[in-house]
Amino acid sequence: MENAYNTNDPKKLLELKRMESDAMLDVLRSINNDNLNIKQLCMIVRNVLRAQIGVRKMVFFYEYEGLWKEGMRLGFDHFEQDAVDELLDIDKITAIDAASFPELFKHKVEYIIPFINRGDTHAFFAIADFADTEVEAEGDLIFIESMGTILSVAIRNKELFKEKMEQEFIRKELEVAETIQRQLLISDFHRFKEINVFGLNIPHHGIGGDYYDVIKKQKGTTFVCIADVSGKGIGAALLMSNLQANLRALVAQTDDIREIVVELNKVLFNVTTGEKFVTLFLGKINSFENTLTYINAGHNYPIFIGAKENQRLDKGCTILGIMPELEPESHSFSYEKNDILFMFTDGVTEQHNPQEEMFGSERAKELVRKHKNNSAGEIIESMLEALEEFAETQVTTDDLTMLCVKFL
Repeated sequence: MENAYNTNDPKKLLELKRMESDAMLDVLRSINNDNLNIKQLCMIVRNVLRAQIGVRKMVFFYEYEGLWKEGMRLGFDHFEQDAVDELLDIDKITAIDAASFPELFKHKVEYIIPFINRGDTHAFFAIADFADTEVEAEGDLIFIESMGTILSVAIRNKELFKEKMEQEFIRKELEVAETIQRQLLISDFHRFKEINVFGLNIPHHGIGGDYYDVIKKQKGTTFVCIADVSGKGIGAALLMSNLQANLRALVAQTDDIREIVVELNKVLFNVTTGEKFVTLFLGKINSFENTLTYINAGHNYPIFIGAKENQRLDKGCTILGIMPELEPESHSFSYEKNDILFMFTDGVTEQHNPQEEMFGSERAKELVRKHKNNSAGEIIESMLEALEEFAETQVTTDDLTMLCVKFL
């Protein structure tokens, strides 16, 4: 195709410039069409360059999601990797010679035009056979550069739009996961008539691995549990839901708290193959005999406020999920009316303040003792207020979970 710019007629040159502007406007309108894909945009630019300035050989490379891709090719053979590697080192419009760019020269490339955005090169044009004189070439290169800039920006915008849509999809998926996980945790505590109980979970990332549960087995028997899955985010949340499902299934099968923990450990070990673990405190409350039987599997020692408050609720076993077999030790003791069992995860005691001090278990114990005449819900509310006051401006970095039982 003959180069239309091969003329000295001022009127014709002016007309050609007007046609260039019209062509750019057409390309800009096309780029704003969301229904066109990158391949179609490249073809539009190729057709404009052919029609407007008679480019007979061109290839366009662009970077997308970290990979270099060929957008369109006309007149050139396929570029081997050696030729592409030479191209990637070019950061300005460059005339190709055999000494500096032997691989590109083999393809008879005349010019490389890179397209740079914020210091990074996102696209290249390799062109040849487009002008008969140097003066023509100079004008044509400006037009090709303008068209390539429009095209590379459009491709970059499509990439950013896709990233935004993917992030939005993930955000919505996390919202769904957060809702589901919140629904897994008990929020209606009024149905438990034999104990006064209340729980609170505040995940740090919307979803998390902290878990509490209250399971009514039969009249006079209620299981309470608090657990902390190692790690955070979706992985911890999935393991937490697995833990809940299996614990509830095991409690339905047996009242033997030791058997429950042994089987729960086997399930978790098979799921995690020892890579993750769970700390857990499981208690069985017998409201007829006023006894609490518990196993502590590596969890923070719960706070017990009452006549036997000096004892540490530390009997049990190591953490769950790191070895195939466990032989946990259970322990039972009697409680009295209005005694309090306060269970928590380390998000409570490890809350820091701006002075780098930790809230700590002693401060938590004093607060529970101070509010021992209040209900379980009021005690947790007081604890949350104390933590917020203690933290001042310090940001919470962990999930925060509390479960409080006041014996009736």
